[in-house]
Amino acid sequence: MRHRAYLTIRPPLLRRACIVGFAAQGLLVPTLIEIDQSRQGNPLAAYARILELEPQYHASPTFRDIYDQVRLMQEEFLGVPDAGLRAMNVIAQLHQTYPPGEVPIPPGYAPQSAMRVIEHEAARTRIVIWGEEHHLPQTRSLYETMLRRLWGLGYRYLAAETFADSVMSPGFRVPDFGSGVYLRDPVYATAIRVAVGLGYRLIGYEETAIAPAGDASFRDRRQAERLKERVFDTDSTAKVLVLAGRGHASEQTASDGWTPMASVLKRLTGIDPFTIFAVRMGERLTSEEEDPRYRFATSHGLVKRPTIFADPATGRILGDDSFDAFVFWPRTRIIGGRPDWLETVLGRARVAIPTTLTVGSGLRLVQAFRSGENATVIPVDQVLVDDQHPPSDLMLPVGRYWLRAIDRSGKVLATAAAGHGRQQVRRGQSRAVRELLPFSSRGAGKTRRW
Repeated sequence: MRHRAYLTIRPPLLRRACIVGFAAQGLLVPTLIEIDQSRQGNPLAAYARILELEPQYHASPTFRDIYDQVRLMQEEFLGVPDAGLRAMNVIAQLHQTYPPGEVPIPPGYAPQSAMRVIEHEAARTRIVIWGEEHHLPQTRSLYETMLRRLWGLGYRYLAAETFADSVMSPGFRVPDFGSGVYLRDPVYATAIRVAVGLGYRLIGYEETAIAPAGDASFRDRRQAERLKERVFDTDSTAKVLVLAGRGHASEQTASDGWTPMASVLKRLTGIDPFTIFAVRMGERLTSEEEDPRYRFATSHGLVKRPTIFADPATGRILGDDSFDAFVFWPRTRIIGGRPDWLETVLGRARVAIPTTLTVGSGLRLVQAFRSGENATVIPVDQVLVDDQHPPSDLMLPVGRYWLRAIDRSGKVLATAAAGHGRQQVRRGQSRAVRELLPFSSRGAGKTRRW
C-alpha cells in the first residue's frame, strides 16, 4: 500500500515541536507566527514574517521541514498559482516519482465526467468519501457542484477532517481562521458557504489527541468512531459526504497494518462507501512525479475536464483496491495570474483589481468578501500584490462583494465594491459543471451492473 505516504505531520506533532523548538532555538513553530493578526483577518502578517525568518527556519533541524509545509500552504491560500505543485515537489512526505514513459488506460475504459459518475454512484450508497490533497486546491474544485448534486439525492450531512468542532454550533455561517486549517483556502471556505446555504449539517470528526505508543491506527479509528457516533447513531438513515485527506479515504488496510478511516467506517456501519481519490492523477511540477497513466491520458487528449474513466460494458470504474475511483485533473493554464479551473470548473468570473486597490508599496493583499460579511471571515478570494508584478485577477462567483487592500500590519489601504450577474458566470462554466451521468459503474474489483 502506497497511500500512507500521503499523510503529513499532524497538528499534535506540530504543537509538540513548538515546545521543543522554542526552548532549543528561540523559534516559534511557523503556524504560530503573527497568529493574532491571522485571527483578525490578516494572513499577510504571518506570511511576510516567515519569509523574513526563512534562513533561521531552514537552519533549524526541528523546523526545516515544517517551515516548507507552512510557507507553501500559506501561498496556496493567498492565491499563488504554483505553490501546490512546488509543495508536492519539495515536501519529502509528498514527493513521489514514477518510471519514465506512459501506461495506457485499460481497454474498454472511456473518459466520463467525474461529477456524472459520482452522482450516479452516490445514489447507490449512503456514504461518499473524497480523498483530497491538502496542498492542491484544485482537488477541492468539485466540492460546490458535488454538494448541490448530492443534496438532490438526499445527502444532508457534510463531514470534513479539517472541521473544528465550532462549525457544528447552531450559529455557524462562514468559516474564519479558527474553523479549520484547510478552510483558510478560499476555495474550500466558499464551498462551506454553499453547504450552509443548502442546509447541510456540518460534522467535525478529527482526533487531535496524540496516539498511544505503537497504535498507528489510533487517529483513523477515532475518526471513524466519531463519524458513526455523530451521524449514524443519531440518524440511522443518514447520507453523508466525507471530505478526508489523502489515504484516510482508503477502504483497505495497509500492508503494515494501518487501518485508514474509510476502512474502519465501512466496518462500523456495514455500508460500502463510494471512495474517490483526487490526489494521484494530477499535474506535477515535473513529469517524473506524474503517474504514467496520467501522462498517457493527458498526452492523448482524454482529460478535458475532471474525469473518471469507466467501462460501460462491465460496470467498472478505474480505481484500485483502496479507492473506487481516481479523478484525473486537466492540466492547468495560468491566465491573468490565476489557474483556469477557477473559471472552467468552479464557474467563477474574472474581475480586474480596481486601480484604487493597488496603492501603496511593498507586499500587499487584496481580498474579496461577500456583501455583509466582516473581514475576520475567510474571503471568497484573495491575491498578493507587490511592486514587481502586474496584479492578478480576482476570481469571483455570482454575487456582490466588497474588496479591500491591506498591508502587512493590517492597515486598510483602500476599499471598493464589485459584483456580477449569473449570465456572465454561465458563459465561463465548463461542461463538467452542467452535465449528467449517462451510465452507471463502480470501482475496479467491485463490479456492479446497472
